[in-house]
Amino acid sequence: MKFLKKRLDKESKTLIKNSKWVFISNMLGAGLAFVRSAVIARGLGVEIFGTYAMVIAFVALVQEFLNLNLGTAIIKFGAIFQTANRIDKLAVMIRRSLVTSFVMSLVLVSVVALLTFVSYDTFIKKPHLHWFVVGYTMANSVAYYNLITKAALRLFFRFRKNSIIQIIMDCVETLMMVMAVVMFPKNLTVFFIAAILTRFLNALVCNILGFWEMKQELWVHRRAPDSVINEEIPTIRKFVISNSFGNTIKSFIQQGDVLLLGVLAGPLSVGFYSVAKKLAYSILTITDPLVNSVYPQFSKLIAERRIPEVIKMLKRISLISVIPASGFLIICFFFRAWIITRVYGNEYMDAASPFFFLLLSAVIGSLTFWVLPLVQSLGLVSMRLKVYALMILFGVISSYLLVPLMGASGMAVSLFIINSFNNFVFIYRSEEHTSELQS
Repeated sequence: MKFLKKRLDKESKTLIKNSKWVFISNMLGAGLAFVRSAVIARGLGVEIFGTYAMVIAFVALVQEFLNLNLGTAIIKFGAIFQTANRIDKLAVMIRRSLVTSFVMSLVLVSVVALLTFVSYDTFIKKPHLHWFVVGYTMANSVAYYNLITKAALRLFFRFRKNSIIQIIMDCVETLMMVMAVVMFPKNLTVFFIAAILTRFLNALVCNILGFWEMKQELWVHRRAPDSVINEEIPTIRKFVISNSFGNTIKSFIQQGDVLLLGVLAGPLSVGFYSVAKKLAYSILTITDPLVNSVYPQFSKLIAERRIPEVIKMLKRISLISVIPASGFLIICFFFRAWIITRVYGNEYMDAASPFFFLLLSAVIGSLTFWVLPLVQSLGLVSMRLKVYALMILFGVISSYLLVPLMGASGMAVSLFIINSFNNFVFIYRSEEHTSELQS
């Protein structure tokens, strides 16, 4: 810590301070997720686990397509409202976001139900899971409210209470899902019932306690008329639409790989790929707290035109992170097979190769954790949308070429190339935009 304090600038220290509780929550959450994934993968077996992963990916993909990502807009415009001391506008924006989320949750369940009964066999090979897919969608639709609650807590820098709530619910979720697999091994029906119950309970408790935590700031403005933000609505709407499409395409990149691999190679390859991706992407637990904290911090700094401080912070953090990340990758390259078999068992040995390519992608994402929050804070959502659209087209083509030759590893290589190119373009355009703001 002394080493870091001497080398970090003021804004970097603020970022670390704000991230402390989120880091604790995420580390514990990652540990519990690690236990869950290992127990579930062993308890269900490769093929059944692959089917489960495809169901989750299918629901997540449709959900993200209908997700307006209102939490991102709340932080960006909420920072402006806070700077102008107009908390009433923020309260109205949150209220209208909740109503919109309720409507979108109904649309989500209807769309998934329709797609499930019309094109079920296209994505899911195991029969008789229709109602569980719809039930999981209903429980997971509450996540739309999660985004709003967490965004508001981050905007008010209430990281501690939010993290404690999440820690408790992660423990409950892990206990219920592990019990379901241990008591009823290879029983996908019982496991889905447990998944639906835990998902709904987790979201319900987190939202209720989260809004209770913010009642002091927001309750006094509960009667503020919707008209107070009429002037900002066109700008907010434009940002929400562009950002939502960008996140949707990002989800196609991050979740569509599982479905595409299932279509090209079947659930067995999906089983290997899913455990490899889950384990590799667990490294993002280290930087997820920074992502959660840096976006509201960026939004405030950019609203106040403090661009040099943003640039200084990013240079310091990036330079400090490169050496340990490189050492970590070298170690994992030589021990990749040992890691996979010790965690998931010898039947998952074929996951070792895609694991390293996915780990490489995850580490680069960790080193550039600040890229997407910076793009969103700068309002470059239209540019982001164009880049994602181009990359998803490239990803589909490269997958069709690589998967038949390399199996699950081909999909991992394709994802690595896409993510790397995205970061390169985002950094280049962000640098151009910050230079324009400074001039």
